[in-house]
Amino acid sequence: MTGLPQNPGSSRSASSSTARCTGTLTVDLVWGNDMDVSGSYMRNSRVAVGGEVTVRVTGPVRRDKKTTSGRIEFDDLPCGAYMVSAIFTGSDPLVERARREVGSTRWNYTAKITSLDGTLSMDANTNKCNFFVYDMIQQVHDSAPTYTYARRFTFGLWTRTVPDLAGSWAEHDNSANDKTEGWRNITYKGARAEPVRPGSILAISATYSDATGHVGIVSYPAPATIRAEVAGAKHTVSVIMQGKTISADGRRVVENDWGFRTSSSPATNSLNSSAAGIEVKK
Repeated sequence: MTGLPQNPGSSRSASSSTARCTGTLTVDLVWGNDMDVSGSYMRNSRVAVGGEVTVRVTGPVRRDKKTTSGRIEFDDLPCGAYMVSAIFTGSDPLVERARREVGSTRWNYTAKITSLDGTLSMDANTNKCNFFVYDMIQQVHDSAPTYTYARRFTFGLWTRTVPDLAGSWAEHDNSANDKTEGWRNITYKGARAEPVRPGSILAISATYSDATGHVGIVSYPAPATIRAEVAGAKHTVSVIMQGKTISADGRRVVENDWGFRTSSSPATNSLNSSAAGIEVKK
């Protein structure tokens, strides 16, 4: 018989697939809490990691992508199991400068010191976390916020200028009266949140007899890896990268998880505290 249309299946290769399973994997990069807790324990702060992060997916295929927004998408991934790894690959001059001082006792509680630029001083037996932040900012950006307070005595007015206090760094104030001149307080939680990048200033206010809180420099997050499954359609996973800061703790300069703790006095140790604030250079 002639004149009939050819069977469309007759020219198809026996090895061809009738339906290729693919999907989209969205990866959220978030700061994690509680590295110091024993065992496998990590909490999602729901605060996005800013700065350059390289994300790799390894499974049926391997792909690398970079992002600075705290989120990235891998489209058209073949279905299957993947390992998703994230590593901070950017750099920040303030973090690099502060890391050089880790272990230093220069900003010790008992020390009487002069700022590295020679313009300010602080007495012995005082908390100096704000002084450390001042010195690092001044070294990198040539100027840093200060605070001048006055006391009136019978013989006249006495004034003194010191590095801005931890409580000032924690304030949610971007008005003309903002004490941290040259820096901007960011919204890092909620619908209009900005990612928090290393080199930001993290402060948590608190009422102490000799301090207004604690302040430090956000350092680089720790690398992290999770498992993910792509089974068609769209999938979203969160990679939790342990957060770290660099600060003067009263004895020495430390790089640890202060600011990213929820299991130990979170009101004074976690960026999720209502008393916390983050500022970035304008």
